[in-house]
Amino acid sequence: MRTLDQVRPTLPANWYYDQEHYSRELDAIWYRDWICVGRMDALRRDGDYFVVKLGTQSIVVTRLPDGTLNAFHNTCRHRGTTLCRDDQGHFRNGRVVCPYHTWAYATDGRLVGTPGRIETEDFDAKNYSLYATHVEIWRGFIFINLSNSPVLQLDEFLGDEVNALRNWPLEDMRSVHQEKIALACNWKIFWENYSECYHCPRVHPELCKVTPIYEKGVLSAADLPDFDPEYDGDSIDAAVGGGAKTWTMNGEISLPIIQGPTEEERTQGVTFSSFASSLYVVGHPEFVRSVRIMPTGPESMELTVDWLLPSSYEAEDKQILEPILGLTRLVIQQDGDVCELNQQGLHSMRHQSGALIPQEYELWDFHESIRNKLANMEMK
Repeated sequence: MRTLDQVRPTLPANWYYDQEHYSRELDAIWYRDWICVGRMDALRRDGDYFVVKLGTQSIVVTRLPDGTLNAFHNTCRHRGTTLCRDDQGHFRNGRVVCPYHTWAYATDGRLVGTPGRIETEDFDAKNYSLYATHVEIWRGFIFINLSNSPVLQLDEFLGDEVNALRNWPLEDMRSVHQEKIALACNWKIFWENYSECYHCPRVHPELCKVTPIYEKGVLSAADLPDFDPEYDGDSIDAAVGGGAKTWTMNGEISLPIIQGPTEEERTQGVTFSSFASSLYVVGHPEFVRSVRIMPTGPESMELTVDWLLPSSYEAEDKQILEPILGLTRLVIQQDGDVCELNQQGLHSMRHQSGALIPQEYELWDFHESIRNKLANMEMK
């Protein structure tokens, strides 16, 4: 059993709404860490692109002819004009053309054309490539890093969390449904909510039916003081219970089982991998869902939720997907509602800091990581 041995303070309340502090977090976390921005199945053809808005930065991610990716700041090297006005699209003829003076770049970033420019001996096109940023792929998920020299390589940053879903064929899956959800709360509030189940009995009655341990307000039976390895007849290793097999409203599996996970993993019903601050991925016997987190301001954020199925799966009737959408969609809506209430209450002039209780140990770990990253930035 892991719990906090004493009540501990939360982060200061103004860290959730102060614009100056939000800018510090952008510099210390979002502009330095590896951030998940999408999946490869969003870039199906050479020249396809999408634009990522991260804090004050705008980044273009595109697919090259050899199937690899390139990422660059959405800024022309001539006089700084935004290159791509649309959130996604396709570069015709493999050219990125500035809408102002028509400087043209290859999708690998090279400057290849400056129409109408009067020639001078000192101009060398090699000095005016697009501002590149780091981009890597982990099992179909695209990550960028805005730091000139990332402290960690992507595999080091992801760490042991990758092992939880190693048997799911993530790289061979595609998004069959996507929803973008704007929330009026600080990005940290959403991660805090994700990191505890103290709220579950009150907020998620439907989820508690398929995961009975959540009725106790803990993440697993191992967190209970009177820990019983056979909780309500369900193994301690099982994340679902009460006869449920997966996270659907009735707990039943309606789609084909995904090949790869072990029988034990399928029986567990749900497996989490978390990559703070921008992504968590959840494996189920018949589907995978990913949730991407992106701050849009000190008191706003956006979720991008994808429901993934094996690429070989084809279904013309979208109603077939409803069973895998219903419960997780409801849970995210319920979480969003309380996260926004949390944000509103933090503005009380009397509330300077809150209290973490024993089962909120993952929140303490999260808060410590935030403090450490801010401290490391200030030391540089």
